[in-house]
Amino acid sequence: MKLLLEEQLLSEPANPNDSLARRYVRTCAGGALIGNVSTRMALLDTGAQQFPVSITEGNEPDNNCYVVSPQTAYSGYAREELKRLGRPWLTWPLKLLTQGVDRLLSAAKVDKLVQVNNWLLSTNLYPTDWSVAELPAITALLRRTFPDHGIGFRSLNDFSNRELRQCLEALGYLSIPSRQVYLFDGRAGAQAPFLKHHNTRLDATLLRRSPYEVVPGTALSDADFQRMEHLYNLLYLDKYCTLNPHYSAQWMQRGQREGWIEFRALRNADGRIDGALGWFANAAVISTPIVGYDTALPQRAGLYRQLTRLCLQEAVERRQVLNFSSGAAEFKRLRGGQPQIEYSLIHIAHLSWGRRLVWTVLSRLLHGIGVPMMRKLKL
Repeated sequence: MKLLLEEQLLSEPANPNDSLARRYVRTCAGGALIGNVSTRMALLDTGAQQFPVSITEGNEPDNNCYVVSPQTAYSGYAREELKRLGRPWLTWPLKLLTQGVDRLLSAAKVDKLVQVNNWLLSTNLYPTDWSVAELPAITALLRRTFPDHGIGFRSLNDFSNRELRQCLEALGYLSIPSRQVYLFDGRAGAQAPFLKHHNTRLDATLLRRSPYEVVPGTALSDADFQRMEHLYNLLYLDKYCTLNPHYSAQWMQRGQREGWIEFRALRNADGRIDGALGWFANAAVISTPIVGYDTALPQRAGLYRQLTRLCLQEAVERRQVLNFSSGAAEFKRLRGGQPQIEYSLIHIAHLSWGRRLVWTVLSRLLHGIGVPMMRKLKL
């Protein structure tokens, strides 16, 4: 078992037989292709699996993206979400709470963290054939190499990762709830329950009658990828939150070429891309870290509905589970999405007493307040 830092990988020649994880670490080395992600990357090679690893020191720029920064995930992103909550009776006390949490997280150096299997996406997927028996050795290696860093695993939910979560907790990892995601179980193929929902059938009709051509990623040009970056920014940065990852056209294009992400786009009769999505998948689960569409077009065009239908169709055809991330909760529930609380698991036993205390308080706050609120408000 070994850990190769990004500079070591860059000094080696690329090989056509390189794993997707090795290719990805090379792509993201230096951080130039994801604008607001500041991290070092490494490759963890267990002998049976290879994983990208992010390494942050806690002295990165403010508002470092939540895919590498717990500080942004649990305070910065929460502040942005509060602005959109639209419930003044809740906003004021929650704002005070997030300000207090922010100070605690900063004092505890929560961003001094090594995260395993971190693909710098909203949702990380874990190999279905990964033996949890490797976890003690992974933990020991990272504790030796980074004695002053926490060790983390993001994006675990009990539907897809119950055994992994239980094993990590047995090793002393602390469970930190992060958000509520929506899953669509397509393993039954054409008999998948979500296909029977009224809104799902309406979306199918909309896509079937759509004037748009569905274009595979292999047929997209350089200009198309530039347009897709713009469409992603319109939705995820302009409409939602600037703390979301700033994926560049070059990152998208390399992903399609290297095989760790697969794109589909909606091209209109004039040849312009008006909607796009990118799939990240393993043998059991498919996720959609990239979704974008022209938000200036009339809502009746139904671009988001069409993109959603493409995702559901893909899950059905692959007979996989679609992890459709968080956000647009009511929209996803109406189409049969099943909510699951997502967690990060953090190893802190080797850290100072004060840092352990803050992580423990955060865990209890989110289990005691955050999770019930997410479920009650159906976030």
